[in-house]
Amino acid sequence: MSNILNYSKKLSLVFLGLVLAFIILELCVRILFNFLPDNDLPTYGIYQEHHPIIGQKLIPNSKGVWNKEGFSKVEINSQGWNDFEREYNKPPNVIRVAIVGDSFIEALQVPKTDSVGSKLESWLDVNCKNQLDQLKYEVLSFGASGWGTAQMHVAIENEIIKYDPDFVIIAFFPGNDLKNNIYELELNSNRPYFKIENGSLIQSVFPSINSSFKRSAYVFLRDNFLVIQLIREPIVNIFWEFSREEKIKESNSEGKSNYSKRLDLIDRGTWGNDLDNEFVEYSWDLFESIILKTKEDLNNKNIELITLVVSRGEVVDNRKNEVQEWALKNNLSNIFYPEERVEKFGEKNEIPVISISRMMTDLNWDSSKEITYFHGFDDALGAGHWNKDGHSLASTIIGEKICNLRK
Repeated sequence: MSNILNYSKKLSLVFLGLVLAFIILELCVRILFNFLPDNDLPTYGIYQEHHPIIGQKLIPNSKGVWNKEGFSKVEINSQGWNDFEREYNKPPNVIRVAIVGDSFIEALQVPKTDSVGSKLESWLDVNCKNQLDQLKYEVLSFGASGWGTAQMHVAIENEIIKYDPDFVIIAFFPGNDLKNNIYELELNSNRPYFKIENGSLIQSVFPSINSSFKRSAYVFLRDNFLVIQLIREPIVNIFWEFSREEKIKESNSEGKSNYSKRLDLIDRGTWGNDLDNEFVEYSWDLFESIILKTKEDLNNKNIELITLVVSRGEVVDNRKNEVQEWALKNNLSNIFYPEERVEKFGEKNEIPVISISRMMTDLNWDSSKEITYFHGFDDALGAGHWNKDGHSLASTIIGEKICNLRK
């Protein structure tokens, strides 16, 4: 009996020692953060929470630093968006524009004042009214990393519509949005998904919420301790990859090889390849069906839908001959296929379309001008998300479209 008591005491001492060491480490990290220059701060404090309808969005009122790509000190508003504080009720004499998208619209990579939403609001107020026009513009940004068109649709129907917008812009990123819309490729049950069944669009997956004690304990530790925030990402990635591998096996009798083939098909399908493949065409049909459903619902409320095709650095941040060589090397049928398809679809269904890439390539494919990198930061220019120049030009192009629609 005495041996058991001694063993328990030793375990208690070890546990208390670990807790004390953790607290000391946490204090040291917090003190260190107060002395580090801003650009040397690691990414911390910016996370998504599970939402029972939308799936996931940023945690309301959270603060932190983003330093994975670009840099910004982030303050999320009380509704859970990387935007300034907004009221549901639209003020008098205001035209509201809601721009909805994934990480390009979330825009953690740049300060909030340099984001496409903020820049667009300023541009419209200066350039899109005459002397007799007393209207003001508000541009509200609703972006979340990982969103596909399906989540954007659900967010518009259940949250964004509450802000009474006059225009809603859905940002479509060809790089991954087709994939994000398909559960069998994402295998993430925390998001909503749709499918086409007997010619109709139906919601096939509703977000599942993990409210277990284990999850609650993890969220508490993550939200309150910097040490946990600094070590969580590699650990979470390991668990997520393991979970994904298991889900691939469960959902696909042919295993990972077939799953990888389908991912590759979707990727090539965005460039106009393999369009005779049933799965590729279905991915485009699903995207278009979600857009049509969104348009129908918004039109019933006298709100105009606009589709924005987001640019890719591989195409717009290089000279024309370099892009053509790259496309030839990778056997890509048409580097502007997403723009052309969405423009044709928009024309057929009376949905205005904005193609950012065309203006960017007009600038960078002119060899008489110095190249401007609209994507990437520091030593990784020409790839990734929009930088300050990308957000600025995108806001101008969008602003001109909205002005024309108001005439």
